[in-house]
Amino acid sequence: MKVQDRYLYIQTNDIREGQNAVLGYTRNDDGTLTPLPGNPFYTGGTGINNDTHGKLGPHDNDTPLIVSPDGKRLFTVNTHSNTIAVFDIQSDGTLRHVKGSPFSSRGVAPNSLSLSGTTLLVSNRNEDYHQLEALRGTAKASYVSFTIEQDGTLRFVSKIDVENSQKPTQVYVPSAYPDIAFGNDFQVDVDFDGEGTRSFLAGLKPSVQGQLHAFQVGRDGRLTERRLVQLPETNPGYKYKDMDGVPSMPLGIWAHPMEPLLYVGFVTRNELGVYRFNKEGAMTFLGSVPNSGQDICWVLPNKGGTRLYTINNLPRTDKDEKAATVSSYDISGERAVKPIEISRLQLPHPGEWFINNRMFSQPGSTAFQCALSPDETFLYVICQRINQTDENKSEEGNILHSLRLDDQGIPSIAHSRHLGQDGVYYRSRPQGVATLDRETR
Repeated sequence: MKVQDRYLYIQTNDIREGQNAVLGYTRNDDGTLTPLPGNPFYTGGTGINNDTHGKLGPHDNDTPLIVSPDGKRLFTVNTHSNTIAVFDIQSDGTLRHVKGSPFSSRGVAPNSLSLSGTTLLVSNRNEDYHQLEALRGTAKASYVSFTIEQDGTLRFVSKIDVENSQKPTQVYVPSAYPDIAFGNDFQVDVDFDGEGTRSFLAGLKPSVQGQLHAFQVGRDGRLTERRLVQLPETNPGYKYKDMDGVPSMPLGIWAHPMEPLLYVGFVTRNELGVYRFNKEGAMTFLGSVPNSGQDICWVLPNKGGTRLYTINNLPRTDKDEKAATVSSYDISGERAVKPIEISRLQLPHPGEWFINNRMFSQPGSTAFQCALSPDETFLYVICQRINQTDENKSEEGNILHSLRLDDQGIPSIAHSRHLGQDGVYYRSRPQGVATLDRETR
């Protein structure tokens, strides 16, 4: 009789030197998680420390931890160490470094990973405030490709530098179109209130900008840039917080599982954008639809192409919300090109609020990456403790939420696991979620 072993992995993003690690869990039927024996699985590097009052940028990313489609390997970033850790996943779900791991990311501050067959793509954000010299001009952000050798070793193939101080948040290969890759840049570098410990200019001059890339992935793993796309001003009169003149900016990209459609979170417009693309990477904007949350960030459709979930990073205070939210969209049939929002769920929050570097009040914990279980009965969302300054004495805020999906794909809260109990250092911001099912006898 075959039995399914069900696992989940996250990264601690530990800011203490050499203490970054992956935590593995067994996923249970009720949404609870049981830590794997052997935790933590150290990555051989250090996570990124954004020790400000929530300054935008350094932690904005998706897919910092991924599992290969065959379930045999796990890849994750050491953002401060500028390396990629590669693990073999053992038969019991535990992890073991491949020979030579971790490997250089060939850039500064790697933050996102994606796979195209035996090619690993990496985005290097170059926005680590503790590598300030690189951030202020000695290095550029980049998109890099590696060949994954049979033993898991990474062999460098190609690198595309990102110009004009743009900062990648995500690199992504659609599973149905493995010859195409997309990149997402997002940068907000403004000294909002003039206090150096709360907010400071990371670059050489203020910059608020974002764009999309379309790449070709060659058979040899080489990346070629095909398109560079600026977002349309769908709502040019929109005021983002108290910032006038902020352009449309992308944050979070994912493709429809069957159709050549790319969904993009228009974070500064609270809209979900839809693009059609072709095999050469040409992109056509089809329009955008409203998002009822605040600060739409990460997007994720299901395998059947009927539902799409968005992570909305902040609460709608005008709706008396107290925490980040998850929106559900109907993308079935003709709605694939014009999604319809059908629900918005507020996530549980431990209660701490603070005044951030933009001088407005926000929750001390907000939602970031998400992943579906392989059978799509659960959506897992990771929340991070945001205020990383010494004044924040709370050890709450790093939480992994298990959301049960009903037969209509609508989520509800099943369980919330506070990650401090698993050894996640409270001054760190855990990131990345990946799930894996394996059949055993």
